[in-house]
Amino acid sequence: MTLTPQIPPKRRVALVAPPGVQSLDLVGPLEVFSVANRLLLFNGRPAPYELDVLGVEGSVETSSGLRVETRPLAEARAPHTLIVCGGTALVEAPLPRALLDGVAKLAAKAERVASVCTGAFVLGELGLLDGRRCTTHWLSLEMLRERFGAAQVQKDVLYTRDGNVYTSAGVTSGIDLSLSLLEADLGSKVSLAVARLLVVFLHRSGGQSQFSAALAPRPNVSERLRALLARIAEGPGDDHSVPALAARVGMSARNFARVFKREIGSTPAAYVERVRLDAARAQLESSDATLEAVAERCGFGSAETLRRVFGRAFGVAPSAYRARFSRVA
Repeated sequence: MTLTPQIPPKRRVALVAPPGVQSLDLVGPLEVFSVANRLLLFNGRPAPYELDVLGVEGSVETSSGLRVETRPLAEARAPHTLIVCGGTALVEAPLPRALLDGVAKLAAKAERVASVCTGAFVLGELGLLDGRRCTTHWLSLEMLRERFGAAQVQKDVLYTRDGNVYTSAGVTSGIDLSLSLLEADLGSKVSLAVARLLVVFLHRSGGQSQFSAALAPRPNVSERLRALLARIAEGPGDDHSVPALAARVGMSARNFARVFKREIGSTPAAYVERVRLDAARAQLESSDATLEAVAERCGFGSAETLRRVFGRAFGVAPSAYRARFSRVA
């Protein structure tokens, strides 16, 4: 694998590991930048990153009981990129003063400030989310919104960028965010190579949902729409145009589209497409049906349409997805 990207001056990436840090929130992003270093060195290029793991004290115990050695925040040098990792204790207030002071000092000097999972609560306490689009793990979204009223909390996205502040959802989405930062630094060829080495088969975009459409939590949806969603999931290949959906719930097409967007958070067409994509993925994983048959069953009409929509959503062809994830013997 020969890579010859333009290498910017070495950038210091500092990852803050708070007490009880979620292991993957730390290790996932750390591996993205570490693998990039090894990959470039293997290709005879200088390592692009200097990595620093920081904590309130000299070591931290993760949520899974691992002990990680850290450099004290108070001794850290100014980073180019600061990433605050998540942990269950971060949703509790007040947060440790030493943690807040240390992050505030480094954030003021960093070119990019990011959070993984509940690390967003640290950024929120420092006012870094005020007026900005942001996200966190779906379990903590409402708490983030309630605690930081000036933040523009985005539900059901993997990661966000608003100015120089980046936030990501739960756990593995920190890898997706880090790959996007890597791509911004070194280009898509390097980020794709790193994703492949990490066996991250799909490089997910920030706007991709945290959930499959059917599994997304919808506590405030009316019963008639809840029943309609179930019907869409049961028959993804049926006619789910706006007029057809509106007729099933006895509404005009215009009013239905407005109510659907308000209660579900997306347009009917976008929701139906997600359901059909989820169904197509399930078919590709569990059957040996032809692409034409999968497209027909899942509502895409033709194999060509399935290839186009699937590739746009997941960055990979249906046939390549099946080759990697098929469970058929």
